[in-house]
Formats: sequence, C-alpha cells, structure tokens
Amino acid sequence: MALTPTVRERDPLVFGGADRLVKLIGALYQRPRAGDRPRELDEVAVRWKPGYHDERSGRRGLPMVCLVRPDSAADVLPELSRWLAEAKPEPVRHAYLGLAGREGADADGPATQRSVKAVRELLWEARNALIRDPRARGSRLRFGLFTLVVWLMSQKIAEHDPNPDRTLLRRVQRLGIVERFRTTIQHVDDKLPGDKFWWRVPLAVLRGLTALSFRAAATGRVPLLSGPYRWFLRQPHLAPEMSGSFVRFARRLTDGEWQREAPEYVSRLLVNAFLEDLRRAYRIRPWQPWRRRRMTYPVLMLDAISPANGGYRLLRLINGVRNQVGLFDPLLVVSASDDVPPDAGRGDPERPRFDATTAAEGYRAWQNALRDDRRARRDTAWYLPIRIREGEPKEALDDARRRLASFDGYHLERRLARPPWWASRWTRIGVPVLVVVLAAAGLIVQRQTTLDSHCGTDSPSLVWTGTECVGMSDGAFDLFQPSDDTTAQVSRIIHEQNLRAEQLHRAHPERPYITIVDLEAVTSSTGTVEGVTAERESLEGFAVAQLRQLSAPAASDPIVRILHANAGRGMREGVRVAGMLRELAEQDRSIVAVAGLDLSSDPTQRAITALSNAGIPMVASTLSADGLADNNPMYFQVTPQNRREAEVAAAFAQRLPEAAPRQARVYYSDDDADIYSTNLRDDLMKSFAARGFAVEARALTPNGGIGGQPAHERYGERLVGNPAAAGRDTCSFPGVVFFAARGVPDFGEFAGGAGQCGTKAAVIGDDDVTRYVADKVSRQLNRALSFYTMSFATEPITAPQGLARDFYGTLNQLFPFEQTERGRSLDGHAAMAFDAAQVLITATAYLRETAASIPVTPGAVWREITAVHTSRPDARQTNKYIEGVTGTIDYGGDISRNVPENKPVAVLRVEGGEVSRTIQAFCGNAAGRTADPWCPVEK
Repeated sequence: MALTPTVRERDPLVFGGADRLVKLIGALYQRPRAGDRPRELDEVAVRWKPGYHDERSGRRGLPMVCLVRPDSAADVLPELSRWLAEAKPEPVRHAYLGLAGREGADADGPATQRSVKAVRELLWEARNALIRDPRARGSRLRFGLFTLVVWLMSQKIAEHDPNPDRTLLRRVQRLGIVERFRTTIQHVDDKLPGDKFWWRVPLAVLRGLTALSFRAAATGRVPLLSGPYRWFLRQPHLAPEMSGSFVRFARRLTDGEWQREAPEYVSRLLVNAFLEDLRRAYRIRPWQPWRRRRMTYPVLMLDAISPANGGYRLLRLINGVRNQVGLFDPLLVVSASDDVPPDAGRGDPERPRFDATTAAEGYRAWQNALRDDRRARRDTAWYLPIRIREGEPKEALDDARRRLASFDGYHLERRLARPPWWASRWTRIGVPVLVVVLAAAGLIVQRQTTLDSHCGTDSPSLVWTGTECVGMSDGAFDLFQPSDDTTAQVSRIIHEQNLRAEQLHRAHPERPYITIVDLEAVTSSTGTVEGVTAERESLEGFAVAQLRQLSAPAASDPIVRILHANAGRGMREGVRVAGMLRELAEQDRSIVAVAGLDLSSDPTQRAITALSNAGIPMVASTLSADGLADNNPMYFQVTPQNRREAEVAAAFAQRLPEAAPRQARVYYSDDDADIYSTNLRDDLMKSFAARGFAVEARALTPNGGIGGQPAHERYGERLVGNPAAAGRDTCSFPGVVFFAARGVPDFGEFAGGAGQCGTKAAVIGDDDVTRYVADKVSRQLNRALSFYTMSFATEPITAPQGLARDFYGTLNQLFPFEQTERGRSLDGHAAMAFDAAQVLITATAYLRETAASIPVTPGAVWREITAVHTSRPDARQTNKYIEGVTGTIDYGGDISRNVPENKPVAVLRVEGGEVSRTIQAFCGNAAGRTADPWCPVEK
C-alpha cells in the first residue's frame, strides 16, 4: 500500500517530521500478512519486522493517534483523508468526521443522556461513512449489532401495552430473515387454490417451525441459533444477567427505558457494539472460506475534537472498552485537536512527549507501555499523542518537502502486503475442497474396493477371490458363474420364497424356523453355464422343498429359509466358506445345517471337517465316496456309497454280452486329491475281481484336476494321457470299460476319443457322468458312442409316481423352463437335493412331536437325523423313515451309520446323444418299484 499525494505549494503537511508521521500512519493501517500480532518498527526504514520476538497479547492493538496541532496545521486530517482515498494500489476505507461545528453536544464531566446521544450520532456517521465509502474495495462492512442497538433506542413501547415483550419481539422479528421467510410462506399460501388443502399442511408446519426457531433464537441462549442476540447476553455492559433473555434486555434499550440506565454504560454498549461489528468483519470463520482477508484496517479520523463536541468522550469510551473487554478491534483512530486529550494535559503536563519527527519512537514507547497500562486500566492506555510543532527552521521544512516529494519517501512498501499462501482465500477454499475431494475419492475408492471385494455388493458373506465369487447369498445375488436366465430365475425364486418365509415366521413364531445352507461348487468347471446345470438342479430341488413348507399347515412343520453358497471351482474355497458360515451361524441361530455339497474330493473333505468342527451337521445330496460317511460323524448323505455303486456295476456288467471275455478296465483320475475317483477305482477293482473279471486300471490326466499328487505312481499303473487319449485307448479292448473319473469336463473328451475308433467295449460311466448327461449341448456333441451310466435317481427318465409325481409337478410349475428341451435335465440332482432337504425338515419336525419347547439347534437336528429309520418290531413305535423321490431313506437306527440302507442305484443308457427312457437296471428300495433279482445284497 502506498500513499502518493500530489505535492502542491504550501502543502499543509509540510511541517517538521511530516514524512515520519505519514510513514507511521501508513504502517499502522496495514494489516500483517498473518494474524493481528503487533510488530516493531525499524528505526531506519520504519518498516514492520515480521520476525518480532515479543508477541505477547498484552501488546496487541492499534493506538489512538492524537495529533496536537497548531492552527497553521488545521488541515492535516483532511489532507490525510485525501491521501487515504488516493492510496495505491487501492484506497483505504476510512471515515472523516469534522467536529468543529458540534460544540455544545457534550460537556466535560460524567456522562449524561446528552453524552449518549452525541456518541451515538458520531458512531452512526462513522458507520455510514465506512459502509458507503465508494472508493473502498472488497466486501462492505456490516454493523448489525450497532445498528440493532441504535434501532432499539429509537423504539417506543406504549405505556399501556399489556405485553411489551411480545410487542418488541414482533418488531425485532420483522427486521431479520425470519420475517422474509414467513412472507414467502404466506405468499405461497395465498397463491394456492382453495381445494389444495393438503398443500397447506406442510406450509403450516414450516410456519410453526419458523416461529418456534425464532423464539428459541430470541432467548439469546442457544448457541449458533441465537446468532447476534447471544452477544448481548455475553457482553459486560448494563448487567445483562439481570434480564435473563435478549428480549427483556432489549426492552431496557428502548426509548424511555435506556434513559433510566447509567449513561456511561449505555455509551460503552454503543462503542463495544460498533467495535464488535468490526471484529466480526475481520474474523474469518472456518465456514466462510470464500471471504477475502482484509489487508488494511479502517481508519476513523476525528477532527477538531474537544470536551464540548463529544470527541474527547468517544476517545475515552474506546479506551475504556478496550481495557475492559480485552479483545483486539481493527480500528485505527486518528484525531486532531488543539489540546492533548483526554484531559488537555492536566494529568501529565509533559504530554505529549513526542512530536512528528520522533513519531516512530513514540509508537515504540507506547507499545512497550501498553501491557502495564492495560493491567492498570489507565485512562490513557490507548492514547498516542504526537505534537505537530510550528516555527520549524526553513531547512527542516525543505527537508520534509523533499522527502514527501520522493517516491521512496511516500511508499512504505511498494506492494500491498498479501496473506501467506496458507491463509489466502484460494488456499482456504482449495484446501477444504481438496480435502472433500480426497475424502470423497477415498470413500469412492473404499466403496469400490468394498464392492470389488464383496462381488459388487455390501454383503460380508460374499468374497471376490480374484477369479470367482464365493460365499453365501439369500438369492438376491445370483452366485452361478457364469449365469443365464435360468440360473437367475432360480436365484430370484429362492429370494422371493425367503422373503415369504420371513413374513410367515413373523406371523407364526410358534412354528420352527430353520435356515438350510446349500453349499456347492457353482463356479462352472467348463467356463460355460451348462457346467453348472447339476448345481442349478440341486438349488431347484431345495426351492421345491422350501415351497412345500411355506404351505404346510401343521404347527410342527418347519418354515424353511435357503441360503445358497458357492465353495468355488472344484470346492477349493470350501474351508474358507465354512469359516464364514461358522461366523454367520453364531449371529443367526436359525442356521441348523448344510446340505448339497459337491464333489467327493480332498477340498470337500476339508470343508466337511471345518463344518464338523463348527458343530454344523451336513446332509449331502450327491456325494458317494466311502470315507466321507465312514469318518465324519456330523456328515450324512442320501446317496449310496461308492462300494454299493461298484457292486451294482460289476453285477450289471456280468450280464452284458460284451463281458464274455470276462475282462474289465477301469479309467480313473490321476489325482490323489480326487477322493471320489480313486476310492471308486478301489471299489471297482474289488467288485469286478470278486465276480471273476480280469480287471486292470489305467490313469488319465484330468482337465484341471483338483491339485493332488499323481495317483498312478501309488498304484504302479499305466498313465494313458488326457481323457481323449484314454478314450482311444479303449478301441482295441474287448470287454467292459468303466469310466471312474469326472463327468464334467473329462467324460466328453473320453467319449469323443472312444467314438472316433468305434470302440466295441461296453462303456459304463460312473454316477458323476450324470453331470455330463445333464448337459444336453455337450451330450449331443458325441453321438457316435453309446454308453451306460450309473445313476442315483431315475424318475426324470420314467413316468413319476407317488411323491415323485408331486415333486416333479411342483418343479415344472415353479420352473417352467424344466419342460423345455434346453431346460430339462436328466441327472436327478433336483430330486436328490429335495430328499436331502426333507431329511433336515423331518428331523426338525421330530423335535416338536413330543415337546414343543425343545430349541431347534444344529446339535438337536443332528441327533434327530439318526431317528430317520424303520422302527423296530414294536407296536408302540411308528415308522419314521422317509419315502423320498430317489428312494427310501432309512439310516437303520444305528447312530454310526450315516448312509441310507439299500439306497437305489440305477443304470441308464445313452444312445445317439439321447437318454433312453428304459431303465437298464435297478437295485434298491423304492416305493412302487421292484429291484432286479440279480441285484447284490448290501452288507
């Protein structure tokens, strides 16, 4: 900021030390780059030292520069006012008040009502000048508190008014934004048609809220909401605690009431309100980052002050308020008078000690004494009197004129001080914006990371492994990978029925409410949706079982909720999902068991162990490896074991014409982790050898595999290569070939290789080949090879009867695509899943047959599964076995038996890519069907 006056002849500022006085005033109205800390003046350049070592708050403040001038320098303040208006790079906001014609407005001595009016008029004129300064740049100053005080002092409340507080409150309300808001509401209300009654309800609510909020604010005691009214009850003048609320305090300031208060403190309230408005104008709140930091202080210039015109009193009031309040106010006061205020030197005849030539030294002396003067509450603490002398030698005047005419002499600094970068407006705006942007970006990234790690959902029960989504869903999320319309429809129906189950549970809390988790590998091993056909069928079977329970009338019939769980490709994530299920079961007590399961493999065995350790019973729908049921007490299954399948296969093969050479060959997966394949290989070798077959086994390299060690090294047998090579290996073999590897994806290649050379061997596929048979597209790619396959469910092939008829009727109704060529599956997985669910539902129902208070827990359900058996010869017992869709489920009453007795095993025929409707063989117990007479007896 620079003062650049035009030097004229007989310039009234040309007096001894004029240049130093100009520099001092120019330094004082410039605000520091940061804060409002006092800074010392350099003796040579009269500059602020930004690194001043003493920053004690006691030295903080702007002095009242009182110029004591002779008559020859009477125009010193008008000239300074002109300089401030022409200052570069921008004018300085200031107010010049000439008090020469105001004599008689006040008198020396204690304050009177006339003193109050004189001070009020002076401050009002200063307010107007500072607000209306046309040359000042930046946002205009606002004097809300001071204006309110002046307005209150002009209000007259009638003496006969029965409720003066309410009258004044209404008047105050009309001043603020509340009244404008009410006017807007009323305007909208007036514009509404008369028949729009309901639109007036929210308007009435808004009107009521507006009135209540203003009344709360007008108490002056509600932080933030009370706004300016709160200040009046916290300032130290006129004892506001006597009033209790702003309205009552404000009534003390009305016309006719303020005259009854002490004039000294009414005057102090006016001065303090004026200074507080300036404090607030220079204070930047955190929620006002757009406000520009003001870099110059406003200047109040009072010319020709005296005790008779109110000038002396105003200075005394400012001094007293600053001593009492102790807050920094950004107002530089410069006065001019013939005598030394406040007492014309009567208190200290040596005042002023400094003249214009020693203005800087005078300021330093004032600053050094300020702390002690404030503590002593001296009435001269804020005064800095400087005398302008006349009769200076011509050499001194010429030197002052030369300095004033010099560019450097007028410029305190070449550029206006700017706030530091960290306090600039752009930084205050940019940093919060940057923080908000970074926080929003962080939240978005965190949100996206959460979605990515939970398969695009918020569910902690779903986890993205990097290649697939594993975990549990109630059907709202389609876990099939990949998925199509049919899988999405199955998931949607499960979700809808789960919602119905929850509603039914709330309506009938007396009925048992259980959650069954269908845990399978629903990530396709082939990468196509056809690769999860069997798993989709299983979920359909659970959906049918759930639907039956939703309409069950008995109070003991459980209400079933289904959770669909994916254990990953090949059940590799089974242990992980079991851990998630264990945590979920601790929170959700309705979870009683796991059903389904998939692939008799080492990962599946580990998952079964983890679930057993969690105390969660299991009922598998398709697993058949011998060791699963033999070694896991918490595990049950509804299918026969591999040893039963091997015995039926050997007995059936014995009757085939191609078995005349009495030779058999077993192809199995060269993977120790594939428990199913290696276990079935061992059982087949024993069963075929027991029936007189010359049997051998050969290992094939599975596609993908489960990740175990080579199995052929353990057996010392030949490795023939991939499944296609194994198929070609059968071309010259006369006899029976049994495929004991995985139906998906290996059997398709095996069948293709065998079909290329038109093998004459009788090919029999294991029960896992039903997965391949269920895939119509893959099945019809190999029409050249006709083969047999073992199956644990036959009803999709033949006409359903009894319970099977009800099941398939409901299945087709619930899933219409099952009646299309694309949707129909012949693997029986839906029926086996339904039977597995029925085991758990029946066990739960058994709990409530005798004592309804028995809690339904995993342990209780596990115990009741062993009760699913044919009763002993005792008239007091009832038959408790289940006549399932896939055959009779009877655990024999032996707590160590986890496999149904004599569970059916059938043999199907596939010719030309189509499944024959004629069952080739049937062994086992099933309602309405007789086993073949040659069937082996289960031991």
